[in-house]
Amino acid sequence: MNSLFSKWPGAWERHLKRRQESPQYFELAERPTKANIADAQLKDKQELAQFLGALESLISRSTALSDNSSIDFISALKLELDVCHDTAFGLATDLTDQKNAIASLNDIITSVLQKLLIKEDKVAHQRLIQSESERQKKLSRLEYPIVCDLLRSVCPIPNGEVTSALLSESDTAFKAVLEIFDCNRKTYLAQRIDIIMADLTSNSHKVQALNKLNILQRQLPAAPACETTIDDPETV
Repeated sequence: MNSLFSKWPGAWERHLKRRQESPQYFELAERPTKANIADAQLKDKQELAQFLGALESLISRSTALSDNSSIDFISALKLELDVCHDTAFGLATDLTDQKNAIASLNDIITSVLQKLLIKEDKVAHQRLIQSESERQKKLSRLEYPIVCDLLRSVCPIPNGEVTSALLSESDTAFKAVLEIFDCNRKTYLAQRIDIIMADLTSNSHKVQALNKLNILQRQLPAAPACETTIDDPETV
């Protein structure tokens, strides 16, 4: 079955691979079939094709940037580039070259925007600097596919399988996800991990789950007073 999975799976195929490789955490979920995998791969290919088309259009419009371009035009273009760059992290192929190209173009546009704002709107200029700092933190999290999957507008992970998916991830990926969870979700996640652990029969699997629970519990006392984060994922 593993040979049916792609070298560069997209969001839909990735979740089926989690079910296949970590069935102990997905006790109530059906094991993926060949048809399920083929359908997921088709969805991922369609999303990749849509992205590449949008990227080509965006780059074409970026060449229309001139000295007479308004702040609104440049800001809108930057926002599209940010979204495009974020999307590239979770797609079904290696898009390193495209991500680098988008990042370089975005650096140029951000520099132009900063120069305009510092002359015309210093408050907006400070907001831009702050948002760029926050964005760099977000980009470091997007290196983990599970974060990309959870932050999608259409998440491939069913609500009831988010905890199972997290247990199948590495500890570093798990920590990255916790950065986008508010305290309510962290508390509920801890409860869900306890429930899943009670049904595990393998001691090694219990140890893996317990390790993640310990990581989570160390964060709970320091969690803020239940404020919703900007990029909340689906319920666990």
